[in-house]
Amino acid sequence: MKLPLISGAKNFARKHLIKIAVLVLSTVLVVGGFFGWRYYQYRQSGMFAFTKLQTALNPPKPADLALRVDFNTLAQHLSTAIAAAYPYLKKGPDQIHTLKNLIQTTLLKKLMTREEPVKEETDPQKLLQMPLAVLPDDFLAQFNATLTIQQPLGENATLLSTVIKHPVLGQTFSLLLRMDKTPEGWMVRDLINADDLVKQFRAAQLKRMAARRDTLVKKNEATLQRMNKIMPLQSCTAGAGLLSDGKSLILVAQVLARNTSAVTVNNTNISARFSNASGEDLLHRYLSATVNTRPGEDFDHRWTLELDEQSDLGQKILHTGPISCSTSWHVMGLNSSEVLAITDIPEIAEDFQ
Repeated sequence: MKLPLISGAKNFARKHLIKIAVLVLSTVLVVGGFFGWRYYQYRQSGMFAFTKLQTALNPPKPADLALRVDFNTLAQHLSTAIAAAYPYLKKGPDQIHTLKNLIQTTLLKKLMTREEPVKEETDPQKLLQMPLAVLPDDFLAQFNATLTIQQPLGENATLLSTVIKHPVLGQTFSLLLRMDKTPEGWMVRDLINADDLVKQFRAAQLKRMAARRDTLVKKNEATLQRMNKIMPLQSCTAGAGLLSDGKSLILVAQVLARNTSAVTVNNTNISARFSNASGEDLLHRYLSATVNTRPGEDFDHRWTLELDEQSDLGQKILHTGPISCSTSWHVMGLNSSEVLAITDIPEIAEDFQ
């Protein structure tokens, strides 16, 4: 028994088969075209370019990154910012060009070098003694792990951001990158906060350099305090004059100290400054002596310095009147083979030139 409804449907289908097929095909084409267009738009978007950039970064693929990052333009802005903060670095008429090449070479080496896990150092003093590199050892790992896409900057540009923690400087830096839509596709073309970023790095570097100097100053203070406790300086007297030949100018200095410790001092080096009655500095000398001074004994030593009587210094000393001297320990060698010494400290030593 055939149902009338089913039979009618079959008859309708036979009569309108072509129309139904065209309708179904049109629907498929419309839906497929819609999603195809949406997918095409996505592939042309900054978000798609961002995902391809992430893929090229992990693991680093220099050839792929060269298609997605305009290293030449990126380095231009950065090199200008570096030259402003570090005018002595690669100084010369081709400074910007040289820095630009250096930046690109450094990035290429970083991309081609396998990064190893970094052991975090937390001791501030050890961090101060570690060499300072511009990029931390795990720069790429940090860059990729924190890289995010931000708001679009119009239809043809978008903003990317990432955060890098520099363990030696103990500071975190935020990088803002602009990705532009070019005829060749989306490309990262500028570190838009390069000027501020370099200024922040320079400030952190100067802070570290001052801290390193402060560490040496404190070490010297502790060493000097210990030497003064072992054998405190008591007096320094000085006088100058010509010998009987009327030509040889002699400056004589005598230093008195006393060993108040339980150790024998084998040799010493004293920093002596000589000045006139008004306090004007005349000259500075280091006075060395190899004298065994046992516990409880006095250190009493005289030095004779020969100067050029015809020189400006010689004439000044001859006509300056009474000369006074001030002293401080510079080196002290003990019979235990220990040597106490004051370290010469420059004003501020640059980490790199």
